[in-house]
Amino acid sequence: MSSDPDPLAEKFWFSPAGGRLAANLFPSFLLGRRWFAGKARGLEEVWVADAFRLGRREEGLRLLLLQARFAAGETALFSLPVRMAGDHPPAGLAEGDRIGPLSPASPQCLWEATGDPLFGQALLDLLAEEKEVLGPQGLLRGRRGPLLAELGASGDLPKDCRLLGREQSNSSLLFGSRLFLKLYRKLEGGPNPDAEVHERLSGVLGFPHVPRYGGRLDYEPQSGAPILLGLLTEAVPHRSDAWTLALAEATGSLDSSGAPPPLPDSSRPSWELLGRRTAEFHLAMAGSTDDPAFAPEPLAAEEIPLVFAEALELLRRSFGMPHGPPAVPSSPEEERLAYLFPRIESRFRSILDLPADLVKIRIHGDYHLGQVLATEDDFVLIDFEGEPERSLAERRRKALALRDVAGMVRSFHYAALAPVFLPGDAGEERGRRLAAADGWRRRATRRFLEGYFAAAGPAPFLPATPAGCRTLLEFFVLEKAVYEVGYERNNRPAWEEIPLRGVEELLESGRSSEENGSL
Repeated sequence: MSSDPDPLAEKFWFSPAGGRLAANLFPSFLLGRRWFAGKARGLEEVWVADAFRLGRREEGLRLLLLQARFAAGETALFSLPVRMAGDHPPAGLAEGDRIGPLSPASPQCLWEATGDPLFGQALLDLLAEEKEVLGPQGLLRGRRGPLLAELGASGDLPKDCRLLGREQSNSSLLFGSRLFLKLYRKLEGGPNPDAEVHERLSGVLGFPHVPRYGGRLDYEPQSGAPILLGLLTEAVPHRSDAWTLALAEATGSLDSSGAPPPLPDSSRPSWELLGRRTAEFHLAMAGSTDDPAFAPEPLAAEEIPLVFAEALELLRRSFGMPHGPPAVPSSPEEERLAYLFPRIESRFRSILDLPADLVKIRIHGDYHLGQVLATEDDFVLIDFEGEPERSLAERRRKALALRDVAGMVRSFHYAALAPVFLPGDAGEERGRRLAAADGWRRRATRRFLEGYFAAAGPAPFLPATPAGCRTLLEFFVLEKAVYEVGYERNNRPAWEEIPLRGVEELLESGRSSEENGSL
């Protein structure tokens, strides 16, 4: 008779033996996962908050919800699919999915099962049949949308499943060529903007430039708000994402032959069309509705100083200068930042003169070229969850639409300069390539902005005058570049030069919207 613990019994994880096994196995495993948002916060303890059996018992599949506690006392909830199996990776898994043995002498191991086809099929069955699975602390509930209902009724549910990439903040599963499931790893209670916006655009509004809504997987704890675990949508056939298109175009502009830049490829959708689709998305979100979560709201006059204050706090945080620039900088980099700091603050103040005659709407919130799929002749917008480091409440807040436009302007800047800042590209050659990349970026961004403002027209979410549009767009583009400086300093120091160049150009031109494209 085996003396191994039995993690297949859901209540095992709430026993002393289960607590010890969780403490032994999960902390080191989580710290090695990209989706674990908490590596720098000092992980102190991990325990199982709930557990659910998926599929047949003999398949050994469980969906665990792990609670992590950090050094400062805060906690966060994460999803972890697991499978109990032998010492060799089950089909679809790799050695890197090994969590660890059940005991030092045990031949049985726990494996992360996200890439296991049995796990994916179990989730799809749960959604398609709208099953409920009861765990020790809550309920797992699948809900199908119109797309999944249609496929089920016609007998066309996909039979195969595969994991798309492993180094992502969430996990993505593709079912055949028809369905795409996003499995959220860091979990938070309350309405999730990704599902909210998808359901509204695809269902209520019939907006054609987003994937069709397929269904959702929710966790309903015994106490507290429901939590979205997974979102199922249409798998859109596409040639690439817009970032890949832009990068290829930008790289092609760096031809050293001295020939004029190539004309835009007429066989793919244009950046002007992307601008139009962006405006159409904003116009759809600005429509009248009785749903308070989506009803446009007027921008109150007292909110404008708050927008300025948030931008100033971002500047202090991104530059690592909580009390403003130092009187005596300690390094050339700090001297450069200290020189820019008061000039950025001065430019931020321009928003204080903006008339409060705008409406706020639900926006994308994390809009860039990577959040857009390019089909053969059009664009499809995806990933409406907002910036992952913000809370759900922050991501659901209504905002000014030009924040999204500014995010795309900055994304074109990154696409232009990324090929130039590759290792080994320096000296005079880099200078020539910088000039070529900048030319491509100006042309692409100008086309995007022309398409956007032409389609938006006199929308209530835009200032009434071109000067007002220019002021507000300049503000948000600069704010986004400042955010990027902080991100790159902390994550990719070699890339910090890209947003810093953007900041300097915005300040030097004094007319950033003209430099980045016409309004």
